[in-house]
Amino acid sequence: MQIIEEVADEGSSFYPTVSFFNEDGGAFTPTTLTWKLTDMRGNVVNSRSAVVVGAPSTTLALELTGADLEVIGDNVVSRLITVWGTYVSATYGSGQPFSYQAMFNIQPRVGG
Repeated sequence: MQIIEEVADEGSSFYPTVSFFNEDGGAFTPTTLTWKLTDMRGNVVNSRSAVVVGAPSTTLALELTGADLEVIGDNVVSRLITVWGTYVSATYGSGQPFSYQAMFNIQPRVGG
């Protein structure tokens, strides 16, 4: 799992980017692509349980705002982005599955 070092701020916007690389290290464009946002216990955040990306490319730039970055309490919380789909491998053919996870932290807005 990748850890995104940049910390998101509650009430702000956050734009994590995922790039896709095949078994040879070359960039690929997914055939199908879906993502979800959860807390570290697996609970879906802001109904982002199976967001289908209609026109995938070699990178996925997510726009997280509002309820995506909501924090209950005064502690830093972690969120997990899970991305999955299929791609065409030059070595192994079409329909190859892939999955990727990245964790990031959210700094709560304290005092208003």
